[in-house]
Amino acid sequence: MDFELRSLRGVATDALASLAEAVFGRGERAPGWFARKLEREGVDLDLSVLAVAAGATEPVPQDMLFGYFLLGQDPSDRIAHSAGLGVIAARRGGGLGRALVEAAAVRLAPAGYEALRVLAEPEREAFYARLGLVVTARRLTLLAHGTCPISHVRWDRELADQAKQPWSPAPTNGDPLEVCAWRPGAWARTPPALAATLEPMPGVWAHVSREGRALLVQRMLVARGIEPVAAVAALLARTPASMPLLLYGVDPVSSITAALLRSDVVEPSQELAQHCGEFRVAQRFAAMDLALPRRLDNFRSGDG
Repeated sequence: MDFELRSLRGVATDALASLAEAVFGRGERAPGWFARKLEREGVDLDLSVLAVAAGATEPVPQDMLFGYFLLGQDPSDRIAHSAGLGVIAARRGGGLGRALVEAAAVRLAPAGYEALRVLAEPEREAFYARLGLVVTARRLTLLAHGTCPISHVRWDRELADQAKQPWSPAPTNGDPLEVCAWRPGAWARTPPALAATLEPMPGVWAHVSREGRALLVQRMLVARGIEPVAAVAALLARTPASMPLLLYGVDPVSSITAALLRSDVVEPSQELAQHCGEFRVAQRFAAMDLALPRRLDNFRSGDG
């Protein structure tokens, strides 16, 4: 074997960021994006796994970094969440991805985790299925652009004036509809300078964060009795024209999703609903879980 698997402890964040960009491309990511990713997704440096060239010294030279499997956890959650699996192009197809996942599972079980969860895009589902992970839910990311004639600079100033509210409670005392949702832990760890809770209309909450040029809706709640399509359109009407707005974690079989993706949906009683047809699917992914062996704290000789 010409590679070793280590924890991320002691590896410089800049080196990991360069590795990520070598795997996935630089794109339009803002400076410091990888450090923010590690923080927001609660990445555990000791549980996460790094693949390096066999015998690599510390610090590991950039050309000896082969890949990683990042793992995070929300407070009081015994499920370890993947924050990304990546292998450089030159090392793909040789079993390194499998080795990273299997090494992570070995670390998680003794630590008391119940399951490992990944978010797999369609082309990666078969890979994870071969490792024993099963689909537990399917989700979409929907993309549209704002419709408000306001500059991005002015919008950022207005966004900074809006407080970041907790994941719960809901905007009303009733049981609201959830249009989309990521994870409460990710929201809690999103820096307040980049996050805000908006109320595009009474009874509607949108937990949003700036992600480069885009506005990411991490969670949207709509009080009962309010048309969800109109609520989403109201948010678009507050978002600058040309700014991408992403609804993350949308249920693909929801009637709300179906309405947002239809170009002919117009509610006469809801003028804002005419904008809902601007949405398209930007990403499809499945939540896939690997159940981990339970730790027997009180095991005794002769017990089964």
